[in-house]
Amino acid sequence: MASRTIKDYYAILGIAPNATAEEVRIAFRHMARMYHPDRNSAPDAEERFKDINDAYERLADPQRRKVYDDLLNVSVSPNAPPPPYGESPPSPTVTPPAATRTPPQTPSRAAPATTHSIYPPTWAILLIMLGAVIIVGVGVAALLNMRVQRPSGGAEQAKVVKLTTFTSPPVIPDNIPVVQESGTPILTVLPTQLNVAGTIYPVVPVLPEQGRWPLPHEQRTIAVWLYGTVINYVVGLPYTPAAESIIAGLTSADRMILTLDNGSLLAFGTPQVRRIDATDLSPLAQDKPGLTLVLLESSQTTRLVVHARYLPEESLFSQEQRVDGLRFEVLETRVVDEDPTLLYFIIEYQVTNESNVEMNAAFFDMVLEDSAGQRYTLNPNATNAGQYGPLTRLLAPGETANGSAGYAAPRAMTSPVTWIVRSDTVSPNSTQFALTYEPPLPGPALPDVQLSDVFDDPTRNVIVINGTIYNDGESPLSVTLDDIKFTYSGGVGTLQASVPLLPWNIGVDGYQDFEVQFFRPQGTDSVVLEILGFVYRIEGLE
Repeated sequence: MASRTIKDYYAILGIAPNATAEEVRIAFRHMARMYHPDRNSAPDAEERFKDINDAYERLADPQRRKVYDDLLNVSVSPNAPPPPYGESPPSPTVTPPAATRTPPQTPSRAAPATTHSIYPPTWAILLIMLGAVIIVGVGVAALLNMRVQRPSGGAEQAKVVKLTTFTSPPVIPDNIPVVQESGTPILTVLPTQLNVAGTIYPVVPVLPEQGRWPLPHEQRTIAVWLYGTVINYVVGLPYTPAAESIIAGLTSADRMILTLDNGSLLAFGTPQVRRIDATDLSPLAQDKPGLTLVLLESSQTTRLVVHARYLPEESLFSQEQRVDGLRFEVLETRVVDEDPTLLYFIIEYQVTNESNVEMNAAFFDMVLEDSAGQRYTLNPNATNAGQYGPLTRLLAPGETANGSAGYAAPRAMTSPVTWIVRSDTVSPNSTQFALTYEPPLPGPALPDVQLSDVFDDPTRNVIVINGTIYNDGESPLSVTLDDIKFTYSGGVGTLQASVPLLPWNIGVDGYQDFEVQFFRPQGTDSVVLEILGFVYRIEGLE
């Protein structure tokens, strides 16, 4: 079988296999400039430029680079020089284990090869079809139960069904696995109070019964929270004219505050009020953080709904929680820049063993979850970058210790984040901390100015200067007339023209070719050009 040739992207960029992310980036910038088709007229410049871009895309991404290293089977050596451009290492040969090898056989010319297909028995196919029919039937029945019975064509009498009511808050069964971690139910932070533009409602959890919300019996001032909605909190308000007036009168400046049973206060703002069909279930979607208020048991066929945006900057979070005899307190959170795409999110915490037995901190299970549901496990490098480092020892009864929990996350990680802590990986209990953070600001622009041509044009009495400005920083670069100075012994020169016209706006990792023309000063053989702090002396003008 023919072997597959694998491009050596390290050789293409002229770096060693153990090069750092910054070395990869610098090598890419250097090679891209050298082989850019606009600057290099060699026949193979365009093909090499494509290879350089492919190499950077593969090696700049840590996950893609690991897959590539495994495929290339590179033995990383600090002193190993990269192979020349265009050469590829030999393709690895995979030999099956001895137990699975079969001796080579000469195929018979008389009998062609045959392919056997294995089909499940007929009874298995029928069983699968029966299961599919049952699942579809249950789904259809559930949807029909959630529909409100409405008249059709105006000739059929409407059927009125009273919602289930309760005289005391319902008890949520312990065996309902609403929120899970690795298949194990974890404790959900329950809302206990809702403040709607200054009106306070106590909140109790409810479970839908055949698609309907149980309501408090003769208690119109109690709000009901749909159990399990923890990203977009869905809360129902029993219908009263006062509640309808409050909801309908909300403005963009009004705030709604949800108090959780751990003491945290979640703020929501910019409410959007609308009426929807009673069968519309879209307000229950858990795709983005927010608060949805639903006016229940209205006499109208439509339902008044309010959706408010989550405001982490106005929320207050409790920094102390307890689980399995341990009291955790968040002391500080901070963000450390690792590279242009990665950051370290570090949590400094204090734990107290309030139980009467020793607790092993090495067994603590700590994960970080962003608002999009993406989870991150402890990262050794990020944890060691913390003030206290990893906590891995035994804690005696009554002992207090400090530790760090660090996570490697993308710079685009969405805030707020939730820190979920368990005493060990098999404990059914957990505690959660809602945390906010500000991602690190990008670094400043980093200009690099290179002149390519300077000549004297006596017919127009100007000096023409050509060059390129590169932006190697993390922020856009703007070049204005104030950033360009042309001086000589007799004073300051005057800019005659610039191509393109100033200002020049250069994006991150971008560049700008330019031409500037200055009136030629008389009686001097040298001038000084300064662009963005880069100074050049131009001589031989006489």
